[in-house]
Amino acid sequence: MGSQTHTKAFRTLSNELDLLTDMRYVYTSSNTIGKQQIVNMVFDSNLYYKEGIYRTHTMMEIFTHNTQKMKEKGLMIYEKKEGLLDEDPLSGK
Repeated sequence: MGSQTHTKAFRTLSNELDLLTDMRYVYTSSNTIGKQQIVNMVFDSNLYYKEGIYRTHTMMEIFTHNTQKMKEKGLMIYEKKEGLLDEDPLSGK
């Protein structure tokens, strides 16, 4: 790969880097399998639909900041499991 090719690749990456942090863009630009993989990754394959609303007890920590707002809008209920899952298994507690 030549220097000019590297420069073009880095320029393209630099121009598009913000899009990688835009989860709405990443999700909407994905195909069906990609969307399923994103949902499974974020919710650890524990997202389900019950009584007219999505529910989960596991979610990547980075996405938990809007859980109250999602609940208020009737979009999703996040009920984190209490107990053993909250403890660090290596902490000895």
